[in-house]
Amino acid sequence: MTRRAFFVRTAVLAPVVLAAPALLRAQNSSTVNMNGDFYIPVRPAPKPNATAQLDDDAIQALERTLACPCPCTLDVYTCRTTDVLCTNSPAIHRDVVRMVEGGYTGDEIVSQLMDVYGQRILALPRKEGFNLVGWFFPFVAIGTGGLAIAYLLRTWRNNAVAAAALATTSGVRSIGVQATDEEMERLNAALRDDSR
Repeated sequence: MTRRAFFVRTAVLAPVVLAAPALLRAQNSSTVNMNGDFYIPVRPAPKPNATAQLDDDAIQALERTLACPCPCTLDVYTCRTTDVLCTNSPAIHRDVVRMVEGGYTGDEIVSQLMDVYGQRILALPRKEGFNLVGWFFPFVAIGTGGLAIAYLLRTWRNNAVAAAALATTSGVRSIGVQATDEEMERLNAALRDDSR
């Protein structure tokens, strides 16, 4: 490597090397406060003679359908098991466990949480009402786009075939050229020689 190449590479890489520690510090310190006031307690009274309706696997599956209310965009189970700084998902987990011990079923727990948080607690919107637009619109849009592209391609192909047929049957005269028969004969001869 020449000295010139060394200095060029050093000049290019130096800002990256010098900025790396600052970038790592910025990446490790989140700019979003995950411990904000996103948690709202949900603690309905236990049912009389309550017995747990869900086991640990069912609780885990239920928590995977719930969105953590903090800005992390993870489900409650994933957030509480991977983000040790988030206090919202563990608090919701404790509420879910308390409701399970209080005799509530999965649907009842989701209903209790939706009464407090609204539909934003759901990781996926329910397939009902206006939410159906969100579920089916992408498929309708893709299908409509595919049909439009197929129509355009077919139209272009038909126009190309028609233009080629018109050009071969009537020669150049079909495009509105005013010329004598002798001139047209020379032009057609030149086109035939050029196409070979």
